[in-house]
Amino acid sequence: MTTPAPAPQEGLCAKLLRGWRGARSLDALQTLAPHDRDRVLADAGLTDLTAPAVLRAGHVGALLPAAMALHGVDGAAVEQDRPDLMNDLQRVCALCRGVRTCRQLLAEGCTQPEHARLCPNADTLDALR
Repeated sequence: MTTPAPAPQEGLCAKLLRGWRGARSLDALQTLAPHDRDRVLADAGLTDLTAPAVLRAGHVGALLPAAMALHGVDGAAVEQDRPDLMNDLQRVCALCRGVRTCRQLLAEGCTQPEHARLCPNADTLDALR
């Protein structure tokens, strides 16, 4: 009898993105005591200034896995072995200003060097290979 592999742990930033999406999420975050809100945001590598953009960044779930695969990185392994690093990758992706171009490049089947010129996570992804 084989034992199933443990499910990868979901990073804190991913949990925030999944659980606190949109305006209601920001409202819920704002209801926390200031100390608690700061602690939750700091754990995810966010601030009061960056949280709204990250919480509304619906593109991360589609583009980051595609970018990781293009750069030869096993996203599930990073999620399991380095959830802190996955949080950073998600945060950087969420704050990226090149979402439209990234989506287009990935849809067109761009090469890794083409994508690396645009992606603010490229150096980290290349170091993970």
